Amino acid sequence: MKSFLRLGLWEARHLRRDGQAWLVCGALFAAAVLAIWVGDRRLARHRAEIAGLPAHYAAQMASIAKEFTPQGEAGYVAYYTFFPTHHPMPPLAGLSVGVRDIVPNVTWVRLLGIEGQLYEADLGNPALQALGHFDLAFVFCALAPLALLVLAHDAFTRERNSGRFPLVAAQGGALGALLAARVGVRALAVALTCTIAFGLACAWLRVPLAADALGWLAGVWSQLAVWAGLAALIAVVARTPAASLAVSLSVWIVQGVLLPALLNLGLATALPVSEGLELTVRQRQESHSAWDKPRAETMGRFFVQNPDWSGTPPVTGRFAWKWYYAMHQVADESVAAESAAYVRNLRRRQDVTARLAWLVPPAYAQLLLNQRAGTDLDAHLAYQDRVRAFHAELRAYFYPLCFADATLTPADFAAFPQFRAVSPTPPSGLSPWPLLLLGAGASALSCVFLRRPSLA
Repeated sequence: MKSFLRLGLWEARHLRRDGQAWLVCGALFAAAVLAIWVGDRRLARHRAEIAGLPAHYAAQMASIAKEFTPQGEAGYVAYYTFFPTHHPMPPLAGLSVGVRDIVPNVTWVRLLGIEGQLYEADLGNPALQALGHFDLAFVFCALAPLALLVLAHDAFTRERNSGRFPLVAAQGGALGALLAARVGVRALAVALTCTIAFGLACAWLRVPLAADALGWLAGVWSQLAVWAGLAALIAVVARTPAASLAVSLSVWIVQGVLLPALLNLGLATALPVSEGLELTVRQRQESHSAWDKPRAETMGRFFVQNPDWSGTPPVTGRFAWKWYYAMHQVADESVAAESAAYVRNLRRRQDVTARLAWLVPPAYAQLLLNQRAGTDLDAHLAYQDRVRAFHAELRAYFYPLCFADATLTPADFAAFPQFRAVSPTPPSGLSPWPLLLLGAGASALSCVFLRRPSLA
């Protein structure tokens, strides 16, 4: 143990005098600082959007109030009122943006069909996004492994080039200790750079050092453990510095670029999911077609799912607010099965991705960090569920007014339901243990190769 510590200290002093190591770690830290700045700008933009909602809502209601003097039909007021809902940005969103850049943070909801509103801004399937944006998670998952491979790729090739490798190999136990010391010190240097950058991010973005943040950092460390094992394996099998560098870059490209792309492509082919915007189109087609159908037919379909209103007087004229909103709810109910299937397929693809991604450490680590940050697909789907629940509150408030042909005055606006935002609670479904086991497996395999006489 003492000899290993001496080797580690010697390697640390050697690395400290290595200008290349300072350059690599400095570049990694600079990329991390840039990612933190980008995350800060992103958080500021999203929080400003959310902070402006009360003023926009108040201005809207003031404009609507001018049209109702002294009172107006409840259905008319509900039609022109947009109710803001928002998905709060979690503290770690500045570190790992996840899907929050491609899904709406704010959804203005009306009393019309909710399925036709949820996906209006959903121009693409969140599950089909590339694994990550330029954020701190991307730096740690994509660039930190590259830095580690660059620093550790020649752990043994220097001895092979100088002809000292047979002498080192002949010393019992020295070969494994030397490999562990050299790769371990370089892995610690990269991990220390990442940890310092993480501390800076927490201070810059005012992220509390709670269990969620520390769990996020643990995910970064576990991914570096995988790459430390791979670096040790490459150092053992490579014969020349050029070969070790080529193998290191090839492994990084395959693991960081090629396999994640193939994983996304394969899942999109094997588990196709329609676009959310298609649900909006179908819901709108169903509601628009109701204008050409008998009012009694629409109300009859409405009463099947809403029997409490079946005793109300029939619609006799060309238009009635209760028929209009019933028409939209019937359109919602007509695509309810498709909507549930859409969400179910998204969750299924997410589950399959998580099960397969542990074979692709960068992809698994990105999913893990997004989940710990509360910015993954599950968090977005949970927000959509809360929007649906709020829409049900709106129906419960306005339906009695519309079915009774009631009127409202501006003084009544204060009693309208308001969305209650809930900060997402990051789930704990993914674990860093698969990454740690992969790292241990790669390290064990390097030890097996070390015992082969041909390596000398």
